[in-house]
Parts: sequence; structure tokens; C-alpha cells
Amino acid sequence: QHIVVALGGNALLKRGEPLTIDNQRKNIREGISSLTNVLRNNTVTFVHGNGPQVGLLALEGAEYQKQTGTTPLQLDVLDAETEGSIGYMLEQEIDFALGNEGRQRGVITMLSQIVVSQDDEAFRDPTKFIGPVYSLEEANKLGKPVKQDGQFYRQVVPSPKPIQLIDQQLTALKLLTKNDVIVICGGGGGIPVIFDPVSGRLNGIEAVIDKDRAASMLGKTLGADGFMILTDVEGVAVNKDKPDQKWIKSASPAALQKLADNFPAGSMGPKIDSAIDFVQSQRGKWCRIGSLTDATSMMEGRAGTNITNDHGPNHLEYY
Repeated sequence: QHIVVALGGNALLKRGEPLTIDNQRKNIREGISSLTNVLRNNTVTFVHGNGPQVGLLALEGAEYQKQTGTTPLQLDVLDAETEGSIGYMLEQEIDFALGNEGRQRGVITMLSQIVVSQDDEAFRDPTKFIGPVYSLEEANKLGKPVKQDGQFYRQVVPSPKPIQLIDQQLTALKLLTKNDVIVICGGGGGIPVIFDPVSGRLNGIEAVIDKDRAASMLGKTLGADGFMILTDVEGVAVNKDKPDQKWIKSASPAALQKLADNFPAGSMGPKIDSAIDFVQSQRGKWCRIGSLTDATSMMEGRAGTNITNDHGPNHLEYY
């Protein structure tokens, strides 16, 4: 099977952990170890998040501006930086996990420019979390848009919907996946660009595309069979963090849509929307959402949440 695997930025760096390379390497190593069987038995295309990482770069840029007066780099350039740095760490762990098999198949990171619309409503209502977590007191001093994320607060930026990977990169991606190369692409949801019909240029824009939406779009474009969304929670829950919380084992897209109030726009909401979008695109498609360390168990149906149309439109099963 061809599977698109979306790795959450928060799965690569656990919530509340210091933003160090050692912590990221440790989490990536554990995640790739969990994915070794998936990698060996399938064609895999990776997409990864970058919220904590791009947020740190933005903070560094803001501090540099304070000290020097230099204008900080735009978010699209920071997105590109994180595609390189996270892709590099993923490549190293994939190489270690697969050994000679990986070297024969090939593993590569692709800088990915993804077209968005400058009229997207996201530019009027930022919802995408980036950077570290703050207390309410710290968030109020930040001087930037913030929203609540669980028990903490984080900076939010616009998250426009991805339209397409630019043609020249899509041609390369199709060629690579057709030949079973493991490709890391669309990192951080891709580098958001807008086409200027007057100049004929692609221009980067200040935004972060949701990586799950980008992964769903790429999965549909590539004709992938399955879609895995790996994050820092064990699956999809109703009434999350409440006394009557319940974990969903399996559900149809229609059943999940009826539970939409349980899935906030800045966290689980885009994951559910992306899963539904992918599964409904063609008969036989599936999506699994769960913890980065449970990948093999998820493929065996022992962990995570499976979204499928195989059991009818009203299917909903809890653990």
C-alpha cells in the first residue's frame, strides 16, 4: 500500500518539553522505531508538523530585531528552514532503522511550495498554534495573537487551506513515490505561496498551512491508499479531559461529523476534517489517528482511531 504519514510537530516535541535538538531527536527516534514495520511493508510519504519549531525561530527573529533593528524573516522562510532541519533528523533515523533497505530504496527531503489563496478567510481569523506554551500571564505579555491550547496558551497565526503542490515539485514527487522512494515533503504543511498572474512569480506569504490538510491533499493527489495522522494523544476522544471522556476505536466520516463540537479548530478539528476529506475521496480509503509511538498497533487495529466507510455511514465504536 501507499500510505501518507503525517507526524505532528507536538509529537516530535512533547507538550511542555524544552525546545532542544536532543529532545527532538529522542522523540523522532522513538517514532521512527514504531514505524519501522510500516516503512518496510509499504510505500511511505511523510508530512510533518513544525508548530513548536517555527515558533522558536519566530521568537529568535523577534529577539534579534530588538537587538539590531533588523527585520525578522517571514514565516514562509522559517517554514523552509524547519523543512530542512526536521527532514534532516527524520532522514537520519530512517537510515538507521532501515539500514541497507533504506539506502537501496532512497530517502529524500523535498522543499515543498504549496499554493494558497490570498483571499482565504484564515487571514482574518488566525487559528494555527506555533511556538512554546505560555501561562495566561505570560501570554498576555506576548503582544501577539494567542489562544488557549489545553491548559496553556500559545501564539496563533493564519492557516490557509492548501490548494496544490506546485507543478514542478508534484512531477518530481510522483516520480519518486512511483519508484518506492521514501519522501519527506510538505513539512510544516509546506511553504505557503501565492501565484502573481501579473509578474508570473510565486511569492511566499506570512502563514503556516496545517500539515494534516496538506497531507490529505497530497494523499488524494498521489492516489494513496491510506493516511496516518500521528500525534501526541492516543486517538480521537469525545468529551476530552472531562470525567465522561471516551476514546473512539472506529467511526465513519458521517458519524464523526455529528460529533464535530468535540474537536477544536486549533487542534483535533483539522485532523478530523483532513481524515474525512481523504476517506471520502474514493472508495476503500482509510485514515488512522493516534500516538506516534503506537504506529504498528494502529495498523493492527489495537490502538488509535480508525476512520473508514467499510462499516456503513452510522458506524461508531468506542474502546
